[in-house]
Order: sequence, then C-alpha cells, then structure tokens
Amino acid sequence: MRLKKLFTALMVMMFSISVLSQHRLTVKADDAFEKGYWSAAIENYKLALKKEKDAEEKLRIIYNLAQSYSGAKEYKNSVTWFKKVRRRKNFLKDHPDILLKIADSYKALERYTEAMEAYDEYTELVPEDEKGKRGSKSCELAIKWTQNPTRYKVVNVRQLNSKYDDAVPVYSNKRYKEIVYQSYRDGAEGKGTNDVNGQVFPDLYAAKLQRSGKWTPPTPLQGDKVTGVNTAFAEGGPAMNAKMNEIYFTRCKNFNGKDKKEKSCQIYSSKKRGATYGDAIMLEIGNDSVIVAHPTLTNKDQTMYFVSNMPGGMGGKDIWTADYDKKKKKWVNIRNLGPQVNTEGDELYPFVHADSTLYFSSNGHVGIGGFDLFKVERVEDGWGPVTNLKVPINSPSDDIAIIFESESERGYLTSNRNGGRGRMDVWSFNLPKLVLFVEGVVKDKQTKVILPNSKVTMIGSDGSSVEAITDETGAYKFKLLPNTTYQLQADNDMTTLDNFGNEVKMYFASEKALVSTIGVEESKTFKQDLELEKIPIETGIELPNIVYAFDSDELLESSKLKLRGLVETMNDNPTLVIELGSHTDFRGSANYNRDLAQRRAQSAVNYLISQGISKDRMIAKGYGEDAPKELDSAYVQKAFFGDGKKPATAKDYSTTTKNGKKVSASFDEQKNNFVVGMKLNESTINSLKSEGLQECAHQINRRTEFKVLRTNYKPGETAEGPGADNK
Repeated sequence: MRLKKLFTALMVMMFSISVLSQHRLTVKADDAFEKGYWSAAIENYKLALKKEKDAEEKLRIIYNLAQSYSGAKEYKNSVTWFKKVRRRKNFLKDHPDILLKIADSYKALERYTEAMEAYDEYTELVPEDEKGKRGSKSCELAIKWTQNPTRYKVVNVRQLNSKYDDAVPVYSNKRYKEIVYQSYRDGAEGKGTNDVNGQVFPDLYAAKLQRSGKWTPPTPLQGDKVTGVNTAFAEGGPAMNAKMNEIYFTRCKNFNGKDKKEKSCQIYSSKKRGATYGDAIMLEIGNDSVIVAHPTLTNKDQTMYFVSNMPGGMGGKDIWTADYDKKKKKWVNIRNLGPQVNTEGDELYPFVHADSTLYFSSNGHVGIGGFDLFKVERVEDGWGPVTNLKVPINSPSDDIAIIFESESERGYLTSNRNGGRGRMDVWSFNLPKLVLFVEGVVKDKQTKVILPNSKVTMIGSDGSSVEAITDETGAYKFKLLPNTTYQLQADNDMTTLDNFGNEVKMYFASEKALVSTIGVEESKTFKQDLELEKIPIETGIELPNIVYAFDSDELLESSKLKLRGLVETMNDNPTLVIELGSHTDFRGSANYNRDLAQRRAQSAVNYLISQGISKDRMIAKGYGEDAPKELDSAYVQKAFFGDGKKPATAKDYSTTTKNGKKVSASFDEQKNNFVVGMKLNESTINSLKSEGLQECAHQINRRTEFKVLRTNYKPGETAEGPGADNK
C-alpha cells in the first residue's frame, strides 16, 4: 500500500514538474513576445508547443509564434503558422486580425492576390477598420508601381554588407567618399545577444570609397571602449554635423532587459579627434523611460529631427524636432511634426535633404512593404502631402534610412529586400541622367526627296526656342529637356520661276509636329521627319467643308474652324499673298451667282482679318459658276483612295432637293463616275446617271479655294505688289 502511495506521489510530482517547466517556457516566450524580442520568442514558443497539451493554449502559442516569425521578417514561416490558426473558424471569429497579419506576410512575399483576398475578407468582417482597405490598396499600388518603376537604379553594395544586419549609413565627409553606418557583424564591442534578431549588439563602422570604386573593409569607429562611441551597449543610427567633425548617434542601454529600464535608447554626440572619437555625451531630450533615437541635423546644426515614443505623439514612434539654444547649450522647443507626417504606426529615420525636403520611413502611410520610404515638403502652415518614393526605391520588404548627396540624385538606403547579402543591407541608388533627343530629315512631301539647307525651328513649352539648318543629308537633331512639350517646324528658302519668269518661293513651311517628353522615364531619341509641300502658284487649293447659310454670305461656325488652318498657314508663311476664291453651282443666273460668290469670298477674307492676317495679303474673288471644278489626279486620289497616311475623304452622299425629294450617291457610285479629267460643267452634270450623282457634283462645285499669288510680300505693300498703287 505504501509503495502504491509512494508511486502515486512520484507521478504527481513528476507531472507537476513537467507542467511547471512547460509553464516557465510559455511565460518566458510570452515575456519575449511582449517586448518584441522575436528571436527569443520563437525559440521558447517552439519548445513550449512540444510540451503543451491544452488545445486552446496550443492555438494561442501557434498564433504568437506566427506573429514572432512575422516580426523577425521570416515571412514564409509566418504564413505557414498563420494558416494553422486561420483554419480554426472559432479562433478566427475571436481574432479577425489574423487576416491582416497573414495578408501582410503574403504582401511581403509579393503574393499580392492572396494578400488582397485576406485584406478584403478582413474588411468584410470588420468594415469599420480602414486597415483592410489600406492593405488592399497597397497591393494594387505594388502591382502598378512594379510594372511602371521610376528611373532610379538600386544596387546592393556588397563590400559594405555582411551576413548580419548592416544599416543606416550617413556621409562622414563633404566629398561623399566616406560613410559611417551600424553593423551587427562579428568583432563588435557590443556584448550579449539581441533578442530581437538573435545577433550581437551593433556598433558603428566606417568605410571609404577608393578611386578604384571599391570600398575599404569596414572598421569600427575608434575611441574609448567605455566612454567613447562603441561600447558594450548597442550603438547605431548615426548622423554627422555640418562640418563633419562631430557624430550624433543612438545608444540603447539595458537592451537585454536585465536592469529595471527594459529598453532605454538615447541620442549621444561625440567629437572627432584625428582618427578617433572622444567621450560620448548624452543629449538631454526626454528621459530614460522613453526612446529617443535616429537623429539628423539641419539648418546649420540648429535644428534636429529625431524619433521618439514620448507622450503627445500620434501613434507608436513619431518624428519630432527640436531647436538648439546656443546660450543654454541645450535642445529646446521639442515638438511633434503632427498628423500630416506621423501616423498611428511608426515613422523612423528622418533625413533632411539640402533642398529642405524631409525623407523618412513609415509603416503607417500607404505603402507596398512593411516600411516604405516617403518624402514631404515644408509649407507655410506645416507640411505638404506625403509622397511614396515608389519602386524601385521601395520594395515589398522593409526600406528605411535614405540619404542623398546635396547636388545629385544619388545616395544610399537600407533594405532587407531580395538579392541582399545579409538581412538588412546597405544599397546604393542613383537616377541615371535622362538623355533625350529628337532627330529627323526634311524632305519634299510628294517626291520624298531630301531637302538640305532647310531651317528647322523648335519651340518648347518652357519658352525656349532654337533653330538649326539641315545638313547635306537633310538631317537635323535637337536635345530635349524632361517634362517639356516641343513644337517643330521646317521651312526652306528654295525658289523657282512662275509662268511670268518671276522668282517665287518653292515650299510652304511644314505642318507643325509635336514631341513631348512628359512622363518619359528612359533616355530616348524621338524620330520626327518633316515634310514640305510645294506652293502651287496660280493653282487653287480647295478648303474643304467651308459652308455658308443657304443663299447667304454668312460664314457658319463650323467653317470658321476649318479656316483656322489657313490662318496658321498664313502665319507660318508670312511672305505669302493669296486669293480666296468662292465658287457656286450653275443653277441660278450667272450674275447672281458671281455676286453671291464675291460676298462669300469677302466673308472668308474678313474672318482671316479678324484673326490677325493683314488685309494687304489677301484678295477676295467671286467666280460664281464661271470656273467649274476639274477633277485632277490629286483630287481623285485624296477623295477615293487616300494618301497612304489618311483615309479617303469622300463619303456616301445624301441630300434633299428643293422639291423635297431625298436623293443619294454611294461612295462606290462616286468613285466609278467621278474620274480624272472630268470637268463638272453643266453638260457633264446633266449627263450623270442619277439625280443623286448630279446633286453630289453640284456640291463639289460649291467650294472655296485659296490660290498663292506671290511669295515675296513685305509689310506696307498691297496685295497686288510693290508700286501697284501708282499704276
């Protein structure tokens, strides 16, 4: 009996020891989880899970383990463990935020479809929370920006990186050839293990860029190992003053939680003395119960931006600013940047560009990764809109701590994106110079013969204007600016003789061509040929669709729009003198038709005068029915076959006669009957097969044409030419 009792007592004691051991593992894991010590939490939760028997407690451990993997940026593992609890409907009902967290992990793995499904499912369960909508939007942006990246090129700086975290570089000389950054690599002065990532405490390292383009091996900053920069504690987040002779940095004491203050981070400064740094002095900002970190200086070192979780912020860690009081030799006027910049999430690693733009990283603003990089400009009443730097500066992973050279679009950032050497790595970025040109040849529009010695003029939307003369191959080339629209036009001073032996200009100026570099993100050479059309001296050029009110000289609004093309031609060719001729069909008396045509031609001339064309460059001529249209090859080609670039201008025709009869002529009927050499006089029209064709022919006769009379107009002359008034 005693033996049985003893055996029972031993079993109870062993069970109690087992439960107690199991409980201690869970408590230890929970403690690490609450402090964000992800490496320690993962290790202890995995051990506790093997011993735990209670189903509900196992679910809780699995959920925390998944979150710990997410915190440690091990997203494949986090997805695996989140799936285990997501399948439990009762657990999901009580913890809908599982969907947000697994969606974040999917997004980090660039599995955007699965991420959006989880975000949308969360929005259905918790519609009042905007996190689901913001997450889904971030996936849409990730897809969009990945497909249309900006021109920045981002490259891993392998010589600065190790298998450990290497991060947060800052320039340490004015030529941008030296940097200081934090590293968790072997050989650091920091003692102990960082329970967040399982690495040793970081120290500050320096490296120099050599003329060969290679970096020297990183070396720890030199100084006293107790009172200097690198100590047994964790040092990182450096910044330099304007003269590059004093370093500001973050030191986290008691990082391992052994003292009363679990996690006290403060900003320190140390002056450089030759190759070493002097004693580090803590800045009196906040107190040792809050985090004060990530300094950056601006305004000739009189203003500091930094990160803190002190009371009065917007969320987790915010960006704050302070001013230096030279008399008191302390930082004063500490203030939060406010809700334009800070969010309920974390804003970290501020950097102020030479142009005063503030750059920072955040997981609270809409982005495509865990942390994205953003910029914001100062305005009179605070801060302007926050702008995401997009892909490739940002990635689906964490992107933090960006710095720029003052005068160049290049610098460094920190990221744990794919393609790195360790976890967090230092990456370089630069914006390649955007080289833009436009080139082409000037040629005859009809014959395509190259026209050397042509003048090409380019006018930019920025007000710029340049000219060039084409070479013997008819070629020209101009350099372009980004985000500018240009208008190109060619002209040529070649002359010929008219029927009377007078020297006349041979070509119109070309049509204006537009080239735009707005939105162009890659270097490019635009191709733009310019074609010159010969001036047909004493030959009419029809102005299509110039229509007047019935039996009236009133110019309709639609016709004014068509005449604007002629206004442009007159402006582009300021030495032209033209005749504007109006034609009618042969119905009605000849005298009446001439009078009506004259009034109509004068209406067209008056409109051009109203648009700034000198009356001395135009003559109105009413032909009436005296000059019926003769269909030449150019007209037939354009009307029924097109010119290769533009389709045929003729269309199915229909109208209602004066007697109220509806008649028509199809495109094919017109094409088969209106042939080259046909003159649309009264006898020809009356011989056409149908009334529809006859009405169509009358419409062709009712036209307005302009004819170039001469090409040597000078201001002060009349249309008839110099000396005409003395005849």
